[in-house]
Amino acid sequence: MKAIALISGGIDSPVSAYLMLTRGVEIVYAHFHSFPIVSKSSIYKTIKLVEILAKYQSPSILYLIPLGDVQTYLRTRVDPRYLIILYRRFMLRIAEKLAEREKAEALVTGESLGQVSSQTLQNLRVIEEAVRIPVLRPLIGLDKEEIKDIAKSIGTYEISIKPQEDCCTLFVPRRQITKARIEEVKRIEEELPIGKLVDQALKKIEKMEISSS
Repeated sequence: MKAIALISGGIDSPVSAYLMLTRGVEIVYAHFHSFPIVSKSSIYKTIKLVEILAKYQSPSILYLIPLGDVQTYLRTRVDPRYLIILYRRFMLRIAEKLAEREKAEALVTGESLGQVSSQTLQNLRVIEEAVRIPVLRPLIGLDKEEIKDIAKSIGTYEISIKPQEDCCTLFVPRRQITKARIEEVKRIEEELPIGKLVDQALKKIEKMEISSS
């Protein structure tokens, strides 16, 4: 089995990818960033994390995907409470297109239930509705301390805790909707050029081949 793993540079997503690797799944990594709106810190961190994970699968493929144009377009056009949900729906759509290219059968995310506002059960359902491909969440029932323990054991923790500017928090207010309704999200998206924005992001992706450090 082959899957596209969304990797952010934080603690959770490298652990999620590691757990899938230990189950024999071939992983292709997809990192969404907001450069040049923010620095390349998340990109540098992600490359280091994939180098560590490449011990379990070498060489590994990493796609660097710019999300800044999508975020800039959305920030002045939609209810800001929905921004993270919309960002993540766009990320899954783009990752699904990568899965088609790579002949992958699923997407893998580092989400675990209830850690942040976008990860309520209702919001997770709304986010994954954007794609037809299965979305696997190996961390769904783990708490933060359990995830940290795994990260420390595989050597990703010290890199993951270094400061970075997270693309998912760009332009987002503190208060986010915790129980999004799919009908409302679809109503918002009816006014958006979804296909055009996805295609623009796909045209700007970079592909890297990374071996174990």
